[in-house]
Amino acid sequence: MEEVDPQMIKQLPHDVVIDVLKNLPGKSLLRFKCVCKTWNCLVNNSNFISIHYNHEYLSNKFVVLKRYISNDEMDAESNYYKGKNMLSLHSNDESFKYIAPNVAHFDDYIGVSIGDHCNGIFCIGSYRSIILYNPTLREIWELPPSAYSSLRQDFNYTMQIAVGIGFDPKTNDYKVVRIFNFDGSPRTNFFSTIEIYNLSTNSWREIEDVTCRIEPHRCFKVMFNGVFHLCGTNTFTWEQDRIVSFNFTTEFLQDIPYPDGLSDMQGKNLVVLNERLALICYPQMFFWFDEQRLQLVDIWVMRKYAIKESWIKEFTIGPIFIQTPLSIWENDTEMLIESKNGELVSCNLLSQEINGLDNLLSQEINGL
Repeated sequence: MEEVDPQMIKQLPHDVVIDVLKNLPGKSLLRFKCVCKTWNCLVNNSNFISIHYNHEYLSNKFVVLKRYISNDEMDAESNYYKGKNMLSLHSNDESFKYIAPNVAHFDDYIGVSIGDHCNGIFCIGSYRSIILYNPTLREIWELPPSAYSSLRQDFNYTMQIAVGIGFDPKTNDYKVVRIFNFDGSPRTNFFSTIEIYNLSTNSWREIEDVTCRIEPHRCFKVMFNGVFHLCGTNTFTWEQDRIVSFNFTTEFLQDIPYPDGLSDMQGKNLVVLNERLALICYPQMFFWFDEQRLQLVDIWVMRKYAIKESWIKEFTIGPIFIQTPLSIWENDTEMLIESKNGELVSCNLLSQEINGLDNLLSQEINGL
């Protein structure tokens, strides 16, 4: 292989280099990072990451799947079965093998929270450890501990966690938000604790004067229009369940009402469908006999952002046997579903045809 002339590389216009590199798949970018320091810095630059992701997003999508593998041994302190958290990845780009980060060391029974990606970067964490993960470049950044990370977990206290990553265009900086609650702890009060991590300073800070309590629900967290969204409850005002959003620029919380007629007993997952915020609603399984029922799944789409009256029921899927709808997939035409027996299937939103996705589980896990 002929050696590259460094002077020739320096003579290439910067715009030309960006235009060439943004069209390359992740596997090629990994090789080009080694060409010279300039290209290595460019590929790692936050602006280029955003440019490359937006270009790649049109033709390639990937999904991060989390599973908890338990064993038969009961933990005496927590009364939870011991086990470990595992992640797997899948992409419709079969030419590049994505490797999931190792999260087996994360807290077993507290669980792992996965925030939606921002420019292709995922935020994965528990109350003690948080990492940023770029599947395309196979890179992981472990964030420094915050003041609350060192607290010893006491199972007399209930702590819920939601994490997410976003980009603040005003400061040109990536931020990570973490929301959690302690119940009964003498070190905290009733309100939620909200921490912000700034990539530029590599440090955490706490948002002062939080006067609400957010109970994050077990659902997907979604980035939409640069704002972090989750399903939760503002228990300070005792309002019904709703969408809670966090703006990374203003660092303010906002409540967005659900459509009328939804039950608090319904499971809900946030997704983005056709560039609009959407909500997947489904019956939650509480008893063993529920597993024998055919279920209907509704997909609501918000036509105008944050306007309650703009919710419209766009799809009703079923009746089908399902456990949990997970996300929207394949150019907004397929819904990813966990079936009753734990397998992953894909349901076409228009034809309602269901296909198995065994290859989703065949990806290498715990590789980094």
